[in-house]
Amino acid sequence: MAEDEKHCLDCAFLSKRYRPPGKITCLLDYHEVSKMLFHRYKFMGDCALAEVISVFLQTRYREYDVIIPIPISTSRMMERGYNQTTMVLDVKGIKYEELLETSKVARQSKLDKRKRSQQANPFSVKAAAEIRGRRILVVDDIYTTGITVHQAMEKLYDLKPAAIDVLTFSKA
Repeated sequence: MAEDEKHCLDCAFLSKRYRPPGKITCLLDYHEVSKMLFHRYKFMGDCALAEVISVFLQTRYREYDVIIPIPISTSRMMERGYNQTTMVLDVKGIKYEELLETSKVARQSKLDKRKRSQQANPFSVKAAAEIRGRRILVVDDIYTTGITVHQAMEKLYDLKPAAIDVLTFSKA
């Protein structure tokens, strides 16, 4: 929030459009050092930085029945060669289930909040997903506007989980 804000405008925007998670945890602020770290990791192919990011993961994973990473599109996977979220989880040895898939093609980092909010929900749940009554942790790399994780949660809420929390590696 800006210093002069009494209420988070992003939270107000999201709460009018999406069901909220139980809690959102962001490990790092997106300042110059972390911005450079994530840029190198995601866009310059510096996979070794997954080790650095994983050091900050201290969440109590046993509280959750299912950990679900935000997926990347097939075209992004072919371009990058890895999912930046699952690679960090793999380094830390955290088990997860890839229950979501996406048709998202445009880089979200190139879109402003208005354009992101106008796009159709690109997520779908894989047929084998059974999360009714289970505690879910959705994991993403960077929380910018929050729209990505909220769109993903909308698809998961339709399957009646007991709770959904969100963990992101950084908050822009």
